Amino acid sequence: MSRPPLFVRVAGSPRPAFLLCLCYSAIIVGWCQGAVVWWLGLAAIGLFIRTLSAVGQLRRYNAWLAEWNAMGAKEEPAPPPRERAGGRRRVFVASAALLLVAIPACSQYLQDNEALRGALRLLWIVAGIYLVGLVLRRITRRTTKHPKPQPKAATALEAATTPVEWMLGRASSSPSRSDATRQLPEYCTRLLSS
Repeated sequence: MSRPPLFVRVAGSPRPAFLLCLCYSAIIVGWCQGAVVWWLGLAAIGLFIRTLSAVGQLRRYNAWLAEWNAMGAKEEPAPPPRERAGGRRRVFVASAALLLVAIPACSQYLQDNEALRGALRLLWIVAGIYLVGLVLRRITRRTTKHPKPQPKAATALEAATTPVEWMLGRASSSPSRSDATRQLPEYCTRLLSS
């Protein structure tokens, strides 16, 4: 499987995808309320679908890459978990919570400025979606923290043949060892002879 293009790697990553989907959702909500032109709303729908497709592509690629890397991995202990930098996340959560409370309280003072009230409504919706997303993410992480049972250790022969059996079907006929050796590239024959 080839490496996905740059757009897929950037837009399919969790944080940029979340931010892009929030922006597209805000544009779509604005379109539904009549504050955004129709073609911008349709473009946001198309880009929203494209971002979700990029997330799926990147997940499939990362799963394949993990399987590929695991085929040649030695039995090593897992690296220690790295320290989390939660300072920025706390600032975002506090800002979103403050916006969620402050915007409805201040909207009564902006009755004459409808454009600003519409922008504040969109910002309030984005802050609410962000906080709901964090809560859902925390709930899903809690349910997946249970340890998975470890598979039994395979013998060296089973470990060496399992990926080959999975990738290739049963051969109808196979060449002799001397025929296979003759058809190898030069650098492979030098490696075998040394």
